[in-house]
Amino acid sequence: MWKVLRLVLGKKHVSAWTITLPALVQKEQRYFTPEEMVKIIDAAEGQFKPLIALQYAAGMRFGEVAGLHVEDLDFDNSVVHIRRSVYLHEETTPKTAAGYRDVDIHPDVMAMLKIHIGDRQTEQVFIGRRGKPLVVGNVNEYVLKPILKKLELPYGTTHAMRHGAVSRFQEAGVHGDLITKWVGHTSLKMTSKYTHFSAKHRKEVVAKLGAIVS
Repeated sequence: MWKVLRLVLGKKHVSAWTITLPALVQKEQRYFTPEEMVKIIDAAEGQFKPLIALQYAAGMRFGEVAGLHVEDLDFDNSVVHIRRSVYLHEETTPKTAAGYRDVDIHPDVMAMLKIHIGDRQTEQVFIGRRGKPLVVGNVNEYVLKPILKKLELPYGTTHAMRHGAVSRFQEAGVHGDLITKWVGHTSLKMTSKYTHFSAKHRKEVVAKLGAIVS
């Protein structure tokens, strides 16, 4: 609000004012660890099992998952072509130009998708009620939340899968430029904001560095 006021009035009108702003509390974004994701995928049912597995494996935005068409799946090369997104039941373009991308997917996840679509050659991969695209709020509330409650895991949304995916890529040593390409970010700086290092990983890195004193 203070920044907006300065923009409206101009710096010369507020430069003499003294104002004490509250400190910003840094709170880490919830992200799902690989261990949590194994449990979540195992507990998911129906189309949501391959959906959750795909979103985590690819680090896709939920709207991109909801907008995925059968013809976007390249089973021969284990690649997902992201060409659209969904917002409020309507198909639209990806969030940015970087959103148009090809993502390499583990063959096991592609096999799950193959079983899910069966003989279908077209239409959306994941279909909501009445043939409409899935809505992220509904999936968070009526699918993911009950799963987390059953597993006694802290609450998180589908966005926590995207953060978890980026963190998993980072811990696995995937090149930063490739991660940025896979998840559709416009810069490495943005990708860094999605990166979280678990305490276990930090301890392992320290152990690999070795002692510096004898």
